[in-house]
Amino acid sequence: MDPFTQGALGGAFSQSFSNKKTMAIACFAGICGGLAPDLDIVIKSSTDPLLSIEYHRHFTHSIWFIPFGGALVATAIWLLFNKILKRKSWDFITIFKFATLGYATHATLDACTSYGTRLFWPLSNARVTWDSISIIDPLVTIPLIVFVIYSAKGKSAKVARIGMGVFLFYMSLGFLQNARVTNTIEQLAESRGHQVERIKLNPSIGNLIVWRTVYEYDNNYYVNAVVAPPFKKPSIIEGSSVAAIDPEKIYPEIGSDSVARNDIRRFDYFAEGFLFEYQGGLGDARYSAEPHKIQPIWGIIVDRNNPEQHVQYGSFRGPSGRALDVTWDMMWGDYEPEPENGLTP
Repeated sequence: MDPFTQGALGGAFSQSFSNKKTMAIACFAGICGGLAPDLDIVIKSSTDPLLSIEYHRHFTHSIWFIPFGGALVATAIWLLFNKILKRKSWDFITIFKFATLGYATHATLDACTSYGTRLFWPLSNARVTWDSISIIDPLVTIPLIVFVIYSAKGKSAKVARIGMGVFLFYMSLGFLQNARVTNTIEQLAESRGHQVERIKLNPSIGNLIVWRTVYEYDNNYYVNAVVAPPFKKPSIIEGSSVAAIDPEKIYPEIGSDSVARNDIRRFDYFAEGFLFEYQGGLGDARYSAEPHKIQPIWGIIVDRNNPEQHVQYGSFRGPSGRALDVTWDMMWGDYEPEPENGLTP
């Protein structure tokens, strides 16, 4: 999720366990804890473009790292307030408690998206994805921020608890919508004579109504959009299909032990196995600016003449500023597709 939601959720959850005396500490430490796991974005390499996506949502997002993460955040806050600002009223144990509560919310919220979170690392390397909310959704973010502010101003844990209740209600709607969309796609696949082998759902930016869906059958990915208004039967905006690839067999000339082959494996793992060839590169079928299109948001380009060189990682250039318009038009049954474009490293 975006940092605003992560910080607000960490703050609200910590405030829910506070009282008037500790409200300020709970709010600040909770927000810091909620944001801290995403500091893994500093892990980068000028020579290895995939290092950043490999370590984002990695060990800092594991549930087993929560107490360590909370301790690191608490230490930073304690040093800031006790050694630099000379405010001795904030003791380490109290800061640690609220920083850890905030930290604990981050990975669970990320796992509700479609991106993939190594929630149980190092016991499992699986990328956990519950596909119930978009990575950006103001309908959950704005209310959380409002509740955090009013809870802090009024020093009221009750307000924060109400905010958490509203948040959990909205997240529950996401899981309910997921089930409705899954059922709709399974019915569509059955009508086509397809047996769904794998399915990936992705709510579009800022809502739980328009969903991107990708299912696999007979080595092909079938992409469709599903519009699922509350209290109405979901409708389908049919997209198209594309052949799946085998990361071990694509580009046989680069060899099985080459740097480029290993990069393909790494990107395939990141994309949860939803790789396909697209305009000179390999794209991630899970995401697209327009829910019903094949065009991916990001992908890699392999230099087959230099197999010991790392791949290029970049974004596919799409219609600028069009994604939200398309989502809005789909809600109302009116949209105009535009042509797909190429990859920009």
